[in-house]
Amino acid sequence: MAKTKLLIFPLDMDDADTFLRVAGSLGMEIVGASSAMADAAGKAVDAFLRLPFVTDPEFDEALRVAIEQHGIARIYSPHQGIWRHLDDLRRKAAADFPFTLCNPDPFTATRRQFSPHDEWAAAAVLDPTAERIAGDSSAPPLPCSCYAALHRQFLGTPGQCDESKLQALCNIARILPRGDLLEVGSLYGRSAFALGYLASRHRLGSVICIDPWNTSELTDQGPQAAVLNSELVNPEIDVEQIFRIFLSTVALLDNVGYLRRTSTAASAIYRDARSRRELHSPGLGNIPLADHLALLHIDGNHRYDHVRNDVDTWSPYLVTGGWLLLDDYLWAFGDGPRRVGDELLSSPLYDRAFVSGDTLFLRRSEAG
Repeated sequence: MAKTKLLIFPLDMDDADTFLRVAGSLGMEIVGASSAMADAAGKAVDAFLRLPFVTDPEFDEALRVAIEQHGIARIYSPHQGIWRHLDDLRRKAAADFPFTLCNPDPFTATRRQFSPHDEWAAAAVLDPTAERIAGDSSAPPLPCSCYAALHRQFLGTPGQCDESKLQALCNIARILPRGDLLEVGSLYGRSAFALGYLASRHRLGSVICIDPWNTSELTDQGPQAAVLNSELVNPEIDVEQIFRIFLSTVALLDNVGYLRRTSTAASAIYRDARSRRELHSPGLGNIPLADHLALLHIDGNHRYDHVRNDVDTWSPYLVTGGWLLLDDYLWAFGDGPRRVGDELLSSPLYDRAFVSGDTLFLRRSEAG
């Protein structure tokens, strides 16, 4: 079967790079074109050609010849003016320009790209969950623009934390007491960024991320998670790159730090930093530390003994009215988080609980 031949023009725009990666993954044969670039500049195209500027009287004929010589069936253009000219050619002279123009036009594409962030933000502002839990004591929601910005950055960061979890984090941030937020298991930093952003906007405290970012220090997650355990020895996984992505994600904030250790090894370092009221993180700098935690997010190894150890290690720092979050309480690859969660549900240490998505949320009681 012959590959679909796609022309990307102009190749020298940022949006062209994004489309180029997607088209390449779909197996299309790609011809790149530009009026400004002398060559493909290392971009992954199968062929490259120079076209006159679209304002040049010779442009239309040069394009017609290129379509005929290269057998181009589709054209993608991220430039509004060029897209409009191509659309006019296609409509008025279809016999000479028998190509399909990728829709929609760039302005419409941009609007569609950003609309979901605005829509999600509008729904987040109206979500009554925080008021149902805390009544009038809950903080007001953030402005729509803040939630839209958070949603956009959140989805732009790799990770498995989904939109329903993000919504729950937005709600919890409105009812947290003052204090620091700590998560065990950060990977690329998707949830860490959300927690840091919300903590900053609600003036809660700093965020401490615990993760070794080192496969040699990780252990299996139980027999049901065999398909995940095999990735621990996958040589194609570049843990250092994952860590660099984490740094570049949370570096947008000034209230996030990390301990590149296992949960157990990090506890002693945290205690010492807490006594000094400051944590230093290479590549990020210093953040102030409170004497307690307002939120504890457990998302490390999901085997029962590891989840239990993470809770036992870090929950003593959780202040009354603070919240413990057990990620993957509902998990397809094992029951570690659920077993620990069920034990906590029957404990007097927590007085309120709910499940959102796959995460169990528990509030620390006075008995805690």
